[in-house]
Amino acid sequence: MIQMDLSWAEIHWSDPEGGTVLLHGVLPTVVLPRRLWPRVEWHGICLPSSSDEVEIWEEEEKYELEDPGVNLQSALLGGGITGIYLDELLEITDLQVGRFPDPEPRRLHRAAVANDRPVFFAEPDLDDELWVEHITAEAKEMTKLLRLLSMIRVGGSWRRKFKRIKLKSQIPDVPEGQSLQQASALAATWWAMILARSSDELNDEKDSRYAARIRGALAELRKTNGNDAVLMVPIAQAWRSSILEHLQNGVKPEEVSCLLPSSQGEEE
Repeated sequence: MIQMDLSWAEIHWSDPEGGTVLLHGVLPTVVLPRRLWPRVEWHGICLPSSSDEVEIWEEEEKYELEDPGVNLQSALLGGGITGIYLDELLEITDLQVGRFPDPEPRRLHRAAVANDRPVFFAEPDLDDELWVEHITAEAKEMTKLLRLLSMIRVGGSWRRKFKRIKLKSQIPDVPEGQSLQQASALAATWWAMILARSSDELNDEKDSRYAARIRGALAELRKTNGNDAVLMVPIAQAWRSSILEHLQNGVKPEEVSCLLPSSQGEEE
């Protein structure tokens, strides 16, 4: 099974060239209790997505204002792995779940905007030829006959994976601990199923690229904050282990552009 760190402690990686990457584990569409929010000062954020993500968030917020819950219903109707994840997640009654836009990354992005902190994106945009080649290769892998056939039995695969992953999930020291353990296991199962749609080689290639761009973002932060620079990376809890492994293995930093948002008066 894929190695995952499902602990609730923040992961701090010290770059040998200076500065720190803070891998903050999140659960997609789940509002984390305040006691699980990062408590350290950070100087910039790197989102594990492309620069289009902010525009998508703004659109989701617009739709929510017009018709609360419409984004969740649309995702549920889409079915597949994400539909199963959300359907199971909605059974947890003492957490705020199924929220769009993704609450924790959006909250931290708002904090960056409010405090004029730079915003970086770990996923290359579509004007990057190497990235387009990678996406194309992933698409071909996902449409192979055996992988398509496996999606017919997705319910059974989900239950088997969830049962194994639940044994590795942990209960955080908060009143909602047991519910968060359940949500963590569901999110990790969703992530494992997403990875299973592609090949190990392509998944590794993708994570290496993300890690390189995270290091590149930290390098930019060092220009203004020196060796004390801390880069916040809100990332799926189950994804952290792979990104950390690539960082520890010395992936070379990739130059990455950033946005310097003007303050909008929002609070962290």
